[in-house]
Amino acid sequence: MSSMWLIPTIGPVLAPIELVASKRGQVIGRQESCQIRLPADAEQVSRQHARFMFDEAGGWYITDLSSRWGTSLNGVKLSPGKSVPIREGDLIRITPWTFVVSSTPRKRGLQLQDDLGQTFVRSVREKDVQPLADSLLNLLLESAGKIHACESEKELADRVMDAAIRGTGLTNAVVLKPVDGQAFEVVGSRISREAEGATAQFSRSLIQSASEGHVAEISAGSGGSFSQSLVQMNVSAAICVPMMLGTTVAAYLYLDSRGSLLQSIRPNGSAFCVALSRIASLALANLKRVEMEKRQAAIHAELQAAASAQKYIMPPRQQTLGRLRIIGESRPGQFVGGDFFDVISLDQNKVAVVVGDVSGKGVTASVLMTAAQGFLHAAMQQYADVGRALNALNRYIAPRRPASKFLTMWVGLIDLQQETLSYVDAAHSYALLKTADGRIEQLNQGGGLPIGVMDEGVYESVQVPFSVGDELLVASDGIIEQPAVSSSPDARVQFEIDRMSEVFARPCEDVVQKLFEQVIEFAGTDHLADDATVLWVG
Repeated sequence: MSSMWLIPTIGPVLAPIELVASKRGQVIGRQESCQIRLPADAEQVSRQHARFMFDEAGGWYITDLSSRWGTSLNGVKLSPGKSVPIREGDLIRITPWTFVVSSTPRKRGLQLQDDLGQTFVRSVREKDVQPLADSLLNLLLESAGKIHACESEKELADRVMDAAIRGTGLTNAVVLKPVDGQAFEVVGSRISREAEGATAQFSRSLIQSASEGHVAEISAGSGGSFSQSLVQMNVSAAICVPMMLGTTVAAYLYLDSRGSLLQSIRPNGSAFCVALSRIASLALANLKRVEMEKRQAAIHAELQAAASAQKYIMPPRQQTLGRLRIIGESRPGQFVGGDFFDVISLDQNKVAVVVGDVSGKGVTASVLMTAAQGFLHAAMQQYADVGRALNALNRYIAPRRPASKFLTMWVGLIDLQQETLSYVDAAHSYALLKTADGRIEQLNQGGGLPIGVMDEGVYESVQVPFSVGDELLVASDGIIEQPAVSSSPDARVQFEIDRMSEVFARPCEDVVQKLFEQVIEFAGTDHLADDATVLWVG
């Protein structure tokens, strides 16, 4: 689905954040220009922290934008610049917040008993625990093997609850997963016969203390204030065990004595829970890691298959038609792209050349690109007229394109006999003509709106001379809008058409290769920000 929500579960009070699909995605950070702006005083949030992108085929992706403190997905710190798919229920950590990915802004779930400020909660830390008795140590070792063999979160919750009940002496156990800052979902439960039928209530004080990453305990004999509300719940002792993904609390194991005021926590029961928390957290992290690997592997396989198919419909990089030498190259921003170029030989004197760009990236853009390229190829052969061919293409694409997709396109028809170039610029704009005497002009006249925006768009060609010795260079916006390696969040520096013109002005055997080299040097990486295509004719 194209709309998702980030629901804050841990951190300062924050309203749910809606993710809305857009061409360039949504950047989250502290800077005013960010589409999702977090409070300016959140010092561990970078000015431009991460980007969320949507693709109709692959769903939502998150990319860390080289943030200082990093971005974690299900406890795994993301590599800067690498897009990773996200799904409902995933946990995203942007310190000090933990967000759960949700298809709705609010979810119903269990509410906590509000005993904040009324109950003394003891935080049990590893450095404070005593060595476990042999019986508890054996139980822990026995449970560890079963827990790490689990193949689902539900099975993991069941194993952890079984071990916790045996190790603490408390008879009720529930695994809770936060769905927002107030409500919780029950993943699994073990309720004693005495507590059956009792209203399930959970201490906000206890869970808030466990949210710091430590086992938290309350009991009638632990000192401090024991909440009257807990007495009313018929609870004399309770423990909350955080299950961690890195520094993110993913779930809580909540144990209590509901149904019997005579129960107490066994000696070393809290220490057992500290060790159990570590084992459960490691097992949960492994489950999430395997799930993310499978998710990425499936997407990787689909994209590789699409990329292989896409290569078959592209013309060769270099070819000669009559006196024309033509070089074209398209490099996708991901595995597959929405850019394309084509060379269409109409007869011995006429050659059409095309550079197109579908908005967005990924499989959806690639499919639309393939359909447009095939249709235009046939239309040019039928009409041998750029304007008529593009009008036909627009009528074909407009009723079929997804709402968020359209094409910009530059199409030229070279007539070697008449020494002319007729072209249409459909909102593309990045074409240069260099005459034999070295003069360079931009070919951006005529044309109109992007292909598919209006059902009845009208495109009329413009004609210019194209004599022996003249050269044509056309690029997509992935070349022109590539940001510099030195760009800052406050001042984005792009390659721009002037730098493209400077490369074109210098004599070169392979200007396409030279232009890509210059863009890569400008970007500081060969992983360009967008699909990039260059076509040269001379």
